[in-house]
Amino acid sequence: MKRSLPPLRLRYSPLVYVIGQVRISPVVAIEKYIPEIQEQLRHKGFPRFVKGQMQEISFEIDAAPKLHIVTRYEFQNKEGTSGITLATDFISLHTSKYEVYEKFEVTFGTALAIIHQVVNLNLLERVGLRYIDLIRLNAGEKFSDYLQSGLLGLEEEMLGVQKSLSRFELVGVTDVGKLVVRYTQSDNGTFLPPDLMPSPLKHDIQILPGETVAFLDLDHFADESQDFEIGSVLETLRRLHGNLDRTFRSAVTNVALQKWGSEVVT
Repeated sequence: MKRSLPPLRLRYSPLVYVIGQVRISPVVAIEKYIPEIQEQLRHKGFPRFVKGQMQEISFEIDAAPKLHIVTRYEFQNKEGTSGITLATDFISLHTSKYEVYEKFEVTFGTALAIIHQVVNLNLLERVGLRYIDLIRLNAGEKFSDYLQSGLLGLEEEMLGVQKSLSRFELVGVTDVGKLVVRYTQSDNGTFLPPDLMPSPLKHDIQILPGETVAFLDLDHFADESQDFEIGSVLETLRRLHGNLDRTFRSAVTNVALQKWGSEVVT
């Protein structure tokens, strides 16, 4: 599947984090495969290795939420700006130095091929792709300079409010799966949404004390319960990306694209 739109390059891109994830049927014995996976990935540009834990919350009908501690294995590049994360039920590629989609897909495909060769994955459950843009203001600017009015809510002047933080969320169904668009303002010094903090990657970002920023959080995923097949995964990922690309262009203003140094590649 080719791009439906020409690539959009931004010299001063607001994009700070990208994650692609594949959910699989659980491989409880995943730890025994880690040495062989690590040996192959370190020769593919991911020499750093970190074993850690993460918290997951599961929600069930008529029951209190349950907190689970999940062990994850992280294989990072030498700069610490990209990582392949492996757990019993998911594989993800995330980066704080995103370049172009095609390069991201090739790297993800290589990681999936290595892991599949070693583990012999059986069942695919979900494919997802998520982009986080950090919107920061210069003196005299407003978020309305960068984002379409449909995301921004009511103006403070209309409400007689002097200080506010705004949120917006849209959840919809596309031809591929479910699309979630979130816009959130923050003044607590973070450069990523709360569910992505703390990040194990290196980020060259410093938020100033008292600075109000905004996150444009675009999340698109497809539930696909089927035999695991890398070609099918990557095709779904491309379709997810195509919708996210159109969503981003619809969410931002022409002024924003000019400020970010827009270059359409033909």
